[in-house]
Amino acid sequence: MVTLGLFNLMGLYDRNTSPDSVVQTTIDMVVMAEDFGFEIAWFAEHHFTNHSICPAGLMMVARVAGATSRINLGPAVIATPFHNPLRLVQEIAFADLLTGGRLILGLGCGYQPYEFSRFNVNPADKYGILMETWDILEQGLIGGRIEHSGRFFKVPATELPMRPFGKGFPRTFVASFNPEVVARVARGGHTTFMSFGLRGIEEALASRAVAEKAWGAAVGSTADMRLGVQRYIYVTDSKEDALHAAACVRNLARANRSLTTESVDKEGPFLRLMPFHDEPPLDDFLDQAVIGPADYCAEKLAFEIDALKPTHLSCFMGFAGIGRSETLASMERFGSEVLPQLSTRVTLKASH
Repeated sequence: MVTLGLFNLMGLYDRNTSPDSVVQTTIDMVVMAEDFGFEIAWFAEHHFTNHSICPAGLMMVARVAGATSRINLGPAVIATPFHNPLRLVQEIAFADLLTGGRLILGLGCGYQPYEFSRFNVNPADKYGILMETWDILEQGLIGGRIEHSGRFFKVPATELPMRPFGKGFPRTFVASFNPEVVARVARGGHTTFMSFGLRGIEEALASRAVAEKAWGAAVGSTADMRLGVQRYIYVTDSKEDALHAAACVRNLARANRSLTTESVDKEGPFLRLMPFHDEPPLDDFLDQAVIGPADYCAEKLAFEIDALKPTHLSCFMGFAGIGRSETLASMERFGSEVLPQLSTRVTLKASH
């Protein structure tokens, strides 16, 4: 069975969009997700462009904790190369305290050259930084005491006061297919996180196979492999609205192309979303995402769940460029019309 997550990128569409409205719509979505039995609400971390206004997922975790009571909350993901691990371990421990133990941890190592250059971090070091940060987090969160001497960080004996220790390391999702990272995920019983993206089921299966190979090499079997898959989802009966949602997904693809290059084309913090040279037609974006009537979305998700066998489905449902009422209406239909059709595949969090 698959658990559900709600992924919140928190993009700012244009200069006429209020950052306050992005935050409030996100909170409203999480409250609705909790009502429908989603297990986790995820909050992105990105820097310096309108692709996301959230520079620290843990801050949104703390903000939303007071508006919810059951849903787990997590950063997706903490870009570890941009954080001092000694400060980070304290913030994670305190966030777990503020959520009443509902914190789920998401770790990653970043992918945008622009962010690395602004933080003055060599991208070649990102996996090493992730692994050392993970060492420090394990010491601090499990035992409450840290002492570390590594290539990137040196921490003299230091104690932490803010977490009831002995709880064990938080449940953790890690966004990386690096073999050493996946091996550590496997040995720790954690979850590998991947985006389905817009590549089609065959490429998604190929990505799963990469993780599966590294997982099996680490622990000898993939029978217990835990895999989180992220999917773009928008429920509507209107062809016009569906095409608009597909255009928003296309904007995300254009932004991603720009952000993975050394030179980001932007005006102030706003990305210039230009077509890329091999960009497919809009209908292809519509076909590759899960966009359309409830029955169609349910059928498509059922097929993908059966094919990819994830343990967690992260639903990306809030697109920059679609208003609050339309976004919440799509979520309402997802919860009331799509989820009942997935009852044999999806497990929902109890309401009490």
